[in-house]
Amino acid sequence: MSTSSSLGRFLTAFRDALGSRSGLTGVRIFTGPVGEQDVGQENIVFAVDETRVDQDFPTAGQREAFESYEVEGRIWIVKPGSGESVIAATRERALEILAEVQSACTSNMTMDGSVRSLLLTSFSLTQLPLDGARDCRVSFTVEVKANFTAS
Repeated sequence: MSTSSSLGRFLTAFRDALGSRSGLTGVRIFTGPVGEQDVGQENIVFAVDETRVDQDFPTAGQREAFESYEVEGRIWIVKPGSGESVIAATRERALEILAEVQSACTSNMTMDGSVRSLLLTSFSLTQLPLDGARDCRVSFTVEVKANFTAS
C-alpha cells in the first residue's frame, strides 16, 4: 500500500490512545465528521475541518520528509436539564475530557511511534442552551511533528 503522509496513521493512533483512557469510558470518539445519528451525549471529533500537511524534503530526491500539521478537535457534551447546576456540570465534564486529551498528548508524545511529537496548543469553550438541555463545546488544536518516508 502506498502512503503519502503520517496523518492517517496518527489519527488512528490518537483515537486508539484516547479510547483506552478510563476517564473517557462512554465517550464516542471519531476521526472525521459524523451525522447526528452517530453522536451521543459525550463526544470527541477531530479532523472535521481541513487539515493542511506541510512536508519538507531536506535532500532533493529523498523519500524521507519532515511533516507538520495541526489537527482540530471538538469535544461536544449535551446534558439534559437546566439551571446553574446543569450548566456547571456540563462545562466541568467538557473540561475533564479536555484534560484527558491533554494527558494523552503528554503521556504518549509520539502516539506509539506514529509521529515525532504532539502538543495541545490551544482551546476555546462555547456554552449553549438547548430546549431542555445544556450544550458545551470545546474546540482544541493539536500540533503534530512527524518524520515520514514516502512509499
